Amino acid sequence: MIVKTRSEERSIAALLGEPASIIGGLTNLNQKFILDTLFTSNQNPFQLNTNAAGAMVDIWQTPCKFELFGQTNFVVRSAGKDKKFGTEDDIIFNSLSNDFVKP
Repeated sequence: MIVKTRSEERSIAALLGEPASIIGGLTNLNQKFILDTLFTSNQNPFQLNTNAAGAMVDIWQTPCKFELFGQTNFVVRSAGKDKKFGTEDDIIFNSLSNDFVKP
């Protein structure tokens, strides 16, 4: 499950990079626009999962968090198996380093 979540977060980061480069950044965009962009530009073989409220969720059905920094940098967070953000099992992709980071 962790490998799948990491793969999904990396794919999400790649998809978010496209509109960032086209329009010059993501900081002025709301999360709905980001999710709409992911769903319309998703030509990758992974499934973006959402809950009944329309929020993107991880494999444990916990809503993911997106944090935008600067014009084009962002972090995608999964709470991990324990479903609590800020704990050791969080899965965090940072676009600046283009890699996963620890909580």
